[in-house]
Amino acid sequence: MTPDRTPPRTQHFSADSIPAWQDATGHALVRYAPTGSPTTAVLHLIGEFDDDTMGCLHEAIGAVRSSQTERLLMDLTEVMFADAAFVHELAATHDLPGRLVLIGPLTSPVRRLLDITGTRGRFHIVFDQIAA
Repeated sequence: MTPDRTPPRTQHFSADSIPAWQDATGHALVRYAPTGSPTTAVLHLIGEFDDDTMGCLHEAIGAVRSSQTERLLMDLTEVMFADAAFVHELAATHDLPGRLVLIGPLTSPVRRLLDITGTRGRFHIVFDQIAA
């Protein structure tokens, strides 16, 4: 990031009393999906996740994690673009206490990114389609 550029800020809001986080450009959105269990948190990711939009995901993860959180489920079915910053955030989250589960089917950009970076096997992915 160039020194003369201010990073975009994340906007936190509630839609129908459900928390959501969006980057200032509107390219990335993370919605919380209540499960009724204090031990499981679900985040639904929508849009494009790169270095400029990663703040909304980082803030969402921090907001939903608590000492009771045993599982963090991330629905990636609507992630249309992701880069190395996204993989870094997933890896950092994976290394936190509790279990990270990625929910597919993964979009081809996400699948390709995880394959190219050699990280796909590191994550527990459910409902993913097997590439033909």
